[in-house]
Amino acid sequence: MDMRWKNRGSLIRNALGLGLGVGLLFAGTPGIAEDTTGKGCTWFDGVESCPMDASKLSATNEGLLVESTDGRQSGVSLHLEGATGWDAWLSPLEPDGSSRMLLTYIGAQPDGTSELLERVVVARSKAEDQGAIYVDPSVHGASTYTVRGYVDGKLAFERFGVAPVPESFGGPAGPGDDAKFSRLVAFPGKWGSGHGVVAGPNGEGCTPGLDFPFPKPVRFPDHTLSVAVDLVTFRPEGVQSNAHALREVSLQGVGLQSFTLQKVARTP
Repeated sequence: MDMRWKNRGSLIRNALGLGLGVGLLFAGTPGIAEDTTGKGCTWFDGVESCPMDASKLSATNEGLLVESTDGRQSGVSLHLEGATGWDAWLSPLEPDGSSRMLLTYIGAQPDGTSELLERVVVARSKAEDQGAIYVDPSVHGASTYTVRGYVDGKLAFERFGVAPVPESFGGPAGPGDDAKFSRLVAFPGKWGSGHGVVAGPNGEGCTPGLDFPFPKPVRFPDHTLSVAVDLVTFRPEGVQSNAHALREVSLQGVGLQSFTLQKVARTP
């Protein structure tokens, strides 16, 4: 694992200027605790993790292995009740035409009800012939996004009014097929981790992010390139959420037999 990922979560929060004043919270005893629910769930790095989509969870030397039992898709739900930030380091994945990763962010409103905040897919773009980040504007009705890029936690570029382009991606059928995804940015090579921060006057607003093992430029829908960055964050413009914290983030690998979570963290 690239050692520059160490403390990435705090770098993201500092880069976003959130000033949370808290560090990452890890379990008192790092690692994987055995299932006590009878549902195949486990505690990994202090976060309750439950299998999805006919998957099973198991410990390996690299971390938490999320493995399909039906050969079609693998998935895990991370229970984050009350968290304002989330980070997951994965064994780096390179998008291909036969698989994709769906990340779903669910928040908690003050009255306790759940709210769908974001739905993001990382897949290979046929139009760009490389990996891409897709967003689902139908979740909140946004038509444009603010995209920021960072290098070692320092802002490298900021672009407002980025309009994603509707584009279908290949691969097998799976979760999220009923959504209308649009390509926000494309990138070459592998990606290595996912992030999310809920912030605002009362905690409202979700900013997802994607991490790369090494700095690389991203390509916008108008075909312009950014400078090389190792972290990209994106937030819908003109959207106000009622959620003040995260409740759950799920990762579903469609067409992926397995993937590995090397580390998970939450704040606070």
